[in-house]
Amino acid sequence: MKSRPHRVENRLQAELLMDRTWLRLLDVFAREGRGVADAARVLGVTTEWLFRRVRRLERAGLLSVQGARSRAGRAVKLYRAAAETFFVPFSLVPPETVGRQNRAQHLELFETAIGRTFLQAPFDQDGWGFVTARMPNGDVHLRIMREDGALWADLGDAAPVMVSGWHVLHLTPSDAHELQGELRALHGRYAQRTGEVPFLLGIFLADTSRVSGLEHAHGAAP
Repeated sequence: MKSRPHRVENRLQAELLMDRTWLRLLDVFAREGRGVADAARVLGVTTEWLFRRVRRLERAGLLSVQGARSRAGRAVKLYRAAAETFFVPFSLVPPETVGRQNRAQHLELFETAIGRTFLQAPFDQDGWGFVTARMPNGDVHLRIMREDGALWADLGDAAPVMVSGWHVLHLTPSDAHELQGELRALHGRYAQRTGEVPFLLGIFLADTSRVSGLEHAHGAAP
């Protein structure tokens, strides 16, 4: 029988668990006690870098010493996470703030990756830029294009792997649920694969009918 998630009762723990960087560090210690050097090898970081973060997780009560083992004549502390999974109630963290810091960090990483893409061939050549375009539903967007009319898609396998864009869609509730299911299924299918190159994928879909800021969008209510 699967155990229930450990309920978090303080805001410090909740804030750390909202940040996937901290969550990934904690997860290395979730299923067994590990020494810091061993965990650092798994994560691909230095022992010194990880040790400082282990101390913070320990002070927050998310990690604790579960024993020790002898190595090269000295005792190595074994750290274990407080649980394998955690439940953070919205009474500790308002729903609108969940993941905000996480998304900001990943957006910065994404923008940096895009910047480096455009320093490489073929975009290091003159003539590339963006063209404004209009979708059938009236939403306007930007497309990467060369001045002679060649599009990103025309490069085929030579095109860097990157998808970027925000689009306003006007859907029925049924269409929106269908799209939500397809996006989850698409992510799930590729999440099972194990390749050697890391890619950052972001999936965003939200009902903005009651949120100001898109009054200009085609089809928006007056």
